Amino acid sequence: MQSLAESFPKGTRARYGAMRSGMPAHSSSMNIHRILGIAWVSLLSGLVLGSCAASAAPSLNAVKKFDAYRLYYGGTDVAGLPLEEIMGDPSQDDQRSSCCNFIYGTCELEGEDHPSCSPPIEIQVFSACRRWFSALSGKRRLYDFRGAKATGGKGGVEGGSPMEIFTGRTTVVIWANDRNILKSAARNLRDVRASKPQSHFPPPAPGSLWGKMACQRKPG
Repeated sequence: MQSLAESFPKGTRARYGAMRSGMPAHSSSMNIHRILGIAWVSLLSGLVLGSCAASAAPSLNAVKKFDAYRLYYGGTDVAGLPLEEIMGDPSQDDQRSSCCNFIYGTCELEGEDHPSCSPPIEIQVFSACRRWFSALSGKRRLYDFRGAKATGGKGGVEGGSPMEIFTGRTTVVIWANDRNILKSAARNLRDVRASKPQSHFPPPAPGSLWGKMACQRKPG
């Protein structure tokens, strides 16, 4: 697999100072927190997988080669918001990894010491070995989602919940600043190798919703 440094032109930089981040499923609470960071992300650090240059969309070559579990995203744009960056490390071959974040749209940086902001849409992809339904905090209900199972989806950055989709050995978490945009992202969801939205997703792997798979273990 090509290295991350080879995937993108030198000088590419991240546009966002804040990325929403879900705690791994083996955490005791599984609350989702936004982690504020510095606006610039170095390519050499191995965090940035896609180019956010205005003239070209991020390359999907690296994520298409990832085969530890299926990866899903919202296509090249969602509700008119283009795919700006792909963050993560698909070169890892770990069934417990959290591979990638797909970032759509841009946002205005705020703050002085550590300028940051949340993008309009962020689609996070986790292994079900790392994040699963019964380990999430709070009272939640499951509902059907095109063959898969899902929970949440109220949207909104202030107090809103993301939509979490459980399919096969994959957990997809969709954050959006607006509930209608979140719904658009869910409608557009597809395998990274597919050209059109999927009408049907594999059901969750047996036992995966309830932490019954062998890989769903607490650290230590």
